[in-house]
Amino acid sequence: MGYMTNKTILLTGAAGGFGQEFIRQLLTHQSNVIVTDMDASRLEDMVNRSASSIPGRKGNVLGLFASDLSTKGGCERTYAECKKITARVDILINNAGMINYGYFHEIPYEAWEKLLRVNLLAPMHLTSMFVRDMLQRGYGHIVNMSSVAAFVPTSFETPYTVSKCGLLGFGMALYGELKKKGIHVTNVYPFFANTPLLQSPSYSRQKPKKLPRLLLDEPAMVVRKAIQGICRKDLHVYPGFYAKLFHLVAKLHATIGFVPMEKQD
Repeated sequence: MGYMTNKTILLTGAAGGFGQEFIRQLLTHQSNVIVTDMDASRLEDMVNRSASSIPGRKGNVLGLFASDLSTKGGCERTYAECKKITARVDILINNAGMINYGYFHEIPYEAWEKLLRVNLLAPMHLTSMFVRDMLQRGYGHIVNMSSVAAFVPTSFETPYTVSKCGLLGFGMALYGELKKKGIHVTNVYPFFANTPLLQSPSYSRQKPKKLPRLLLDEPAMVVRKAIQGICRKDLHVYPGFYAKLFHLVAKLHATIGFVPMEKQD
C-alpha cells in the first residue's frame, strides 16, 4: 500500500485546475477525499465526472460542500463541516488560491485583502484547527500550494507574490515546530501552469502577458510531482523543469549576488 492509500484528505480549491487534477489522482491513489470550493453545484458536477473517468479500483469522495475561505468564519465552518463527515483528516491540502493582476496601487484594497485572506490566512486558520487533531493522534500532513513567485517575486502580481512568500515562510516555520511530533509539512512551488487562474481579470491598465503554451506546465504533471513529494514527506517540492530552474537561479543569485552592507560603495 502507498502512503496515500486510505488516507482521509481535505482538499480546498477543488474546482480549480490543480484541484480537479488532485481529485483524479488522489482517487487513483485510493485516498478518501473531502472537497470544497466556492460553488458546490459546479464542484459536484466536476467530482462526478472525475470519479467516473477513473477505471478500476479507486478511492472515495467522502463529501463535498461550498466554503468561503476569505473569512475566519468561513474557515471555521469548513472545519465544522469536515467534522460532520469524518472524525479524522490525515492530510490537509491548502490549494485554494486567487490572483490580482495590475499595478499594486491600482488594485482596490478589498481585492488584494481578499486575496491575502484566501491565499495565506485561510491556510493558517485551517492548519491551526486541523493540526490540533493531528497532534492528538501523533500523525498528519499539511500541504501548502505555494508558487515559484515565493522566491522569484513577480511584478504586477504583487499581492499574489506576497501571499506565496508568506506560505513559504509559514510552511518552513511550521515544519520546525512539528517535525518531531509526527506531523509532516510539504510546500509545493509550481511555475505558471495551464489553469483558469491565468484568465483572472486585471485591475489596471497593465494587462497580464500571455505566455506561450511551451512555457506553461500542465496541471497533471504538477499534481503528480506534488503527490510524489508528499509521499516522500519532502518539505519542498519543485514540480517540473521551470520550477527547478528558477529555484536554482534564485539560489545562485542569493549566493553570488549578495553584497554585505558594510562592503557596499
